[in-house]
Amino acid sequence: MNTDTRIKYRADGSIDTAYYIARGRLMRSEAAHRMIGRCTTEPESERPTRRGFLGRILT
Repeated sequence: MNTDTRIKYRADGSIDTAYYIARGRLMRSEAAHRMIGRCTTEPESERPTRRGFLGRILT
């Protein structure tokens, strides 16, 4: 987690809430992926292939 304490402001001087909303959503998504055992930084080619029921039968 980034420990940057500087607050991001918009051009009109107000706090950039859109930035913090997007940042929070990304952090929440990454945490959820870690909880289910997936890493969002893992390249697509290294992920195991997930096959459904029919795919397992036909292989």
